[in-house]
Amino acid sequence: MRRLALILSLIAAVLGTATALGPGTAHAGAGEGEGELAPAEEASPESELVPPTAKGSVAIQYPEALLEREEPPGGTVIVQYVVGVDGQTKELEVLQSVDPELDRIVVEAVDALEFEPALYRGQPVEVVLSVAVEIGPPEPAPEPDTDTETETGEGTLPGAFDSDGTQAPGDAEAPVAIRGRIREAGQRTPIEGATVIAVPAPEGWPLGQIRGKRYEEAVEPQWQVQATTDAEGRFELRGVPPGRVRIIALSRGYERLDSIEELAGGGAILELEYFDRRLPSNPYRTEVTVDRELPEVTRRTITPEEINLLPGTQGDALKSIQNFPGVARPPFGAGLIVVRGSAPSDTKTYLGYHEIPQLFHFGALTSVFNSDILAQIDFIPGNFDARFGNAIGGIINVQPRKGRRDGYHGYIDSDLFDTGVLVEGPIGKGSFALSARRSYIDALLLAVIPAGSGIDFNVAPRYYDYQALFDYPVGPGNFSVRVFGSDDQLEVVAPSVNEEEADANDGFDTQIAFHRVDMVYEAEQGPWSFLFTPSYRHEQLGGVGGDIFSFRVTRDVFNLRAELGYRLSKRAGLRIGTEVAAGEYSLEARAPGFPQPGQGDNGEFLAADLGGAFGSFSLYSTATIAASDRLVLYPGVRLAYNGVVLNRAGLDPRFRLAWKLTEDTTFKAGVGLFSQYPDVFELNDVWGNPNIALERSIHTSAGVAHMFDSIDLLVEGTAFYKYVYDLAVPTDVLLINNGAGATIVPERFDNAGYGHVAGVELLVRKNLTNNLFGWVSYTFSRALYDLDDGWGLIPFDFDQPHILTAIAVYKLPRGWSLGGRFRLVSGNPYIPVYNGIDDVSTGGTFPLEGPRNSERNPAFHQLDVRVDKKWTWRYVGLNAYVDIQNIYNRRNIEGRTYAYDYTQFNVLAGLPILPSVGLKLDW
Repeated sequence: MRRLALILSLIAAVLGTATALGPGTAHAGAGEGEGELAPAEEASPESELVPPTAKGSVAIQYPEALLEREEPPGGTVIVQYVVGVDGQTKELEVLQSVDPELDRIVVEAVDALEFEPALYRGQPVEVVLSVAVEIGPPEPAPEPDTDTETETGEGTLPGAFDSDGTQAPGDAEAPVAIRGRIREAGQRTPIEGATVIAVPAPEGWPLGQIRGKRYEEAVEPQWQVQATTDAEGRFELRGVPPGRVRIIALSRGYERLDSIEELAGGGAILELEYFDRRLPSNPYRTEVTVDRELPEVTRRTITPEEINLLPGTQGDALKSIQNFPGVARPPFGAGLIVVRGSAPSDTKTYLGYHEIPQLFHFGALTSVFNSDILAQIDFIPGNFDARFGNAIGGIINVQPRKGRRDGYHGYIDSDLFDTGVLVEGPIGKGSFALSARRSYIDALLLAVIPAGSGIDFNVAPRYYDYQALFDYPVGPGNFSVRVFGSDDQLEVVAPSVNEEEADANDGFDTQIAFHRVDMVYEAEQGPWSFLFTPSYRHEQLGGVGGDIFSFRVTRDVFNLRAELGYRLSKRAGLRIGTEVAAGEYSLEARAPGFPQPGQGDNGEFLAADLGGAFGSFSLYSTATIAASDRLVLYPGVRLAYNGVVLNRAGLDPRFRLAWKLTEDTTFKAGVGLFSQYPDVFELNDVWGNPNIALERSIHTSAGVAHMFDSIDLLVEGTAFYKYVYDLAVPTDVLLINNGAGATIVPERFDNAGYGHVAGVELLVRKNLTNNLFGWVSYTFSRALYDLDDGWGLIPFDFDQPHILTAIAVYKLPRGWSLGGRFRLVSGNPYIPVYNGIDDVSTGGTFPLEGPRNSERNPAFHQLDVRVDKKWTWRYVGLNAYVDIQNIYNRRNIEGRTYAYDYTQFNVLAGLPILPSVGLKLDW
């Protein structure tokens, strides 16, 4: 029986495409994040990635049973597989089938291969290979009097010679016959590493692209020429005979290109340009990824490609964080991040190494930074690294990406709420990205909310944001300049149940804005890493609450962060850093005074115009110690000092570990001390207490994560306990001021508050592969606080014992996708009011209340649905989407407003069914 021999040691160079996987799917070394999704980064130089090397070859024999068929099958079988860090093949998948029996023997042959594993920066990594195998029935034996060897059918490798000594098609010394370029349709992005195969065109096939399947008899081609596209997507095919030629292009994550071309003789070169469409299961632009960050006990990362299809988020990156375990549901869909029973202000958001004061525009319709120029979003609900401070809740760490350098790109995106634009491209060796967005919800929202929906207030928000990014390589690193900002205005009118018409006293107006300029220089050289980033930010925050209060706060802040890292050995590393914040603030406010002990509310208002300088200084360090091949320790410490306003210092030691139980299972645990400054209203000398101390918390957590590589499924469970203490709470204690004459003054705030938060979190997440992705998250927790108000330990205002979220998105053929999000959450607690009691001394009425937070609203549940349709042409793409929140129009109760005598109340319901329709044109 004739044999079809395949020398698989040449797969990576001739027939395959090798791509390193990031830590999300790779089994990273001891110093990298384990079982975490990392953002796509630019592919590293080839010198850093050493492809795997096959240790031998495998022969494939055509099955004799198939020769008995009237028409024995044959054709090209394409198999994709992974070469693990042990050199063994796994996760074999047939990308193109010919016949079940032929598929089976090709898969078995690939499965039998052994490799020297690929290396990235000297460390073993997994890579993906794909191979196209032409297999068919053996040709008849040659006549005895020919000069051809009896063992034909062995296949001709590029560079071989014909029997007459002339160069065969594909020889490296032959002249170029076909030159071409392959780019991604719609984006015009070069496709690197695609395998381009030229074979003789079958008789009678017309010129042009071959669509669908052809069922003509498969025969082994007389000749075959191959090439691989470079970084610009270009390829050259040498020595191709003139005539009709079949061109086949294969690239992981893209559709198969198949076209018939006419090649003229006489030395003419055929110039080709192809545009290939991305498969639905291939959302990634680059595959080589490295995570240099230290793994927190719980870090949840989501990529922008996943975000764009999540229902209920309108494609907004930061809104997706509200779907993770440990995050309570805010009322009215507000842009609050309530993490593991902490107040919203206890969780800080970092954008590009510096904190931002605002995460969402009003109403949480969208975040203040364009999601499409984000590279990474990490949500860390507790036990975060010493790099982050001034927070006792959680951390949201957002990193912007560089502008694209493969050409000029952009889009225009419009929906019912706002319109955004993005333009990006190269500048010399660097890149830029410009983006802006403006809302018109103030004109449309009132038309969307129907009468009788239970919403008794009018909302008229207006917002805009902008971003300008510039990146350029300098020396061994990269220099960046980032300018961005946001501005919001909101007017709310909330008439009481006793009024027929609202007046100015029922209004609430507020404005919040910030503008920021950053410079960043990052570099790596040998074992050293370096970061230096100064930043300037201007903030404005103002509000008017009818005739009750008014305030305006402005701040000018200068931030500086510098870090130096050094890898001491393969098993140890150290990072040290400093963070400085300094500036000036002003506060203009009018608000009711604090009641005096035994006197009640005297109806007096306090007005103040405060301001001055402020400053804080922090030093932090984290060490990486690989105690063994599977156990890595991360001790750290942060020292923070507020030396202008509070004159308070905090020393926060922290410790984490990651223990790799198996190749796919990781145990993580941590414990640490965390502190933060009280806000400006709690530490000023008019309404607050300038002698107040830092607020603190102790975090403990432990979790196990297991990755089912064969189905790209992550299962993660985490248990946590948090003790919060020294909380700033109101007090009616009087103090003796021994300054210029002894006087009695109210203390107003002290650090008598404390609380206990405990719970378990479960996350089952299907990564964005094939056509399905999504996750199911469940949290059971209790948050009990004692605010020194006489009620003892009571439920936190956002205490939600049960939080269940299920998200699924399925990519359908022809550019369609369908997604849904279902949430079932315990209702928030509230103070019950049973009746009103007349106050004869004032003529008013005060409520007869039950114990604080002793009642709970009904459970919240809601279904959101999103449908997308994508059209892709050569140079542009168009995406149309419909995102419908609360599709079955559930009337979820969020609160109550009472009549003047507290005998009647109106229910405040959440948003009714709310559709958003949009179009996005990109190029």
